[in-house]
Amino acid sequence: MKLFLLIASIFFGQVAYSQSNTMKNLVEEYPDATTFVIYHSHFTMLNQHDDPEIAALAASIDKIKVLTLDNFTPDAKKKLVSEIKEEGFEELMVIKHKGSDIAAYLMEDDGDIEGYFLIAKTENNTMAIDVIGSPDPKQIGKIIDTVKNH
Repeated sequence: MKLFLLIASIFFGQVAYSQSNTMKNLVEEYPDATTFVIYHSHFTMLNQHDDPEIAALAASIDKIKVLTLDNFTPDAKKKLVSEIKEEGFEELMVIKHKGSDIAAYLMEDDGDIEGYFLIAKTENNTMAIDVIGSPDPKQIGKIIDTVKNH
């Protein structure tokens, strides 16, 4: 029984922190892209001023993987959006914020949020942001600001 619990905890632990297939494909397709990962603990460390909003955000996120893509063409974006939708993400919203266009996609399972995929287009590049966790949709702007400022 202990062996079963150990194997189950390892398996389910890996599932909780796995990235989307779409992000895995992007990493393979763009091996020279700048990549960084933010874990739950990083948000806690970023909360230098004990901001309750960042604390709530940290509690709801397991992992964020960001891939910065230079020279990302409109055709590449169409392909990416198609892959996102094929994986089961649904378009949540499109945000125009300070010269950036941000498309947010939501993954749900029986009404429970499993994660988000964001495409943020700026003047200089495009960021693909894979969020594993269940932050409230109202916190998407806070995620984007945190990623852009750190």
